Amino acid sequence: MANLEIINAHVHFEYIPLIRETKEFFKELGITGLNIVSPARLDRVNSNPQAICFKAMYPNETYISGGLDYSGIEGKSDREIEKILGDQVIKLREIGFDGIKILETKPNYAKAMPFPIDSHVYNSFFANIEALQMPIFWHVADPEEFWDKDKIPPIAKERGWDYTDGTYPEKEELYRRVANILERFPKLKIVFAHFYFLSADLERAEKLLESFPNVNLDITPGSEMYYNFSAYPDKTREFFIKYQDRIVFGDDTAVTKNGIAKELITNRIRFMRDFLETDREFSVGPTDRNFLARQDLVKGIKLPESVLEKIYRLNFLRIVGDKPIELNIPLAKEECHRIGEVLEKKYNYTKEDNFGYQAEGLLEGIN
Repeated sequence: MANLEIINAHVHFEYIPLIRETKEFFKELGITGLNIVSPARLDRVNSNPQAICFKAMYPNETYISGGLDYSGIEGKSDREIEKILGDQVIKLREIGFDGIKILETKPNYAKAMPFPIDSHVYNSFFANIEALQMPIFWHVADPEEFWDKDKIPPIAKERGWDYTDGTYPEKEELYRRVANILERFPKLKIVFAHFYFLSADLERAEKLLESFPNVNLDITPGSEMYYNFSAYPDKTREFFIKYQDRIVFGDDTAVTKNGIAKELITNRIRFMRDFLETDREFSVGPTDRNFLARQDLVKGIKLPESVLEKIYRLNFLRIVGDKPIELNIPLAKEECHRIGEVLEKKYNYTKEDNFGYQAEGLLEGIN
């Protein structure tokens, strides 16, 4: 494999005791920088405290992209909600967050949300992100087969991603809502996760990139992406070379209290690198059923090393910044304590599970 540094732009992290082990594990895989993405959760706030702790321990190699907290919007007017969400962006930047994570347009989230992403209650949220030029790491829609009863993978059903009953927003409706945002806030810097689920339609992906110069795509695997790419490897290679400045590496690792799935993660990153760096045909292997749960062969596209360097690291640095923003430890402690109180009082978290208070304690030691 090419001897190149890699920044993993798409990592979920939720368990503070595993920070050091996670960092060392990725280092062994040649990944020297991480972007911890923390989406909003309607049942437990977000994982911003865990992201803060990771950055506090590894400030020079860790970028963090925070999610919103919807726990305080009940009973509020639309105008009040707009202010709450807009103010959170400013607070996240003051704490030291490098970017914003949006998962609210994944179909199961979109169904549960009290308002769509293009609602006016998000106007200040997006306006402040645009003004601060904070990049958004944004998950929109899902693989097209998740809406198809004949094609949906079993793992999607197991994970609650079966959208075939007609109660979830259609893929095109989610795209329509996001298009409204892109038109309204054209200077937003965006990395759409999972190639915006357009791996089967490179013409549409090209139109998106040509229409919105600040939009980028990450190549975090979905159940469909690399099989779609392999259906037309020459065309895919041409696309990657043409848009070599707009593609970002990420793998969607999720570290929870259940541990680090080291074999799965190693296999997934090996698979991605084989696809990008070789022109071989190869199978995914047995370990990664979440994302690559098919036995079809995949054909690599063997990109030039100069292109790989951009995808692995340089594009991320251009979009997000040459180095992570410095944490404001006192503000970070205040936010972790606030989230701890929300978890305790609103969601009945025990002391052992309250990651807000745990994060506050870790920051006390650092400060």
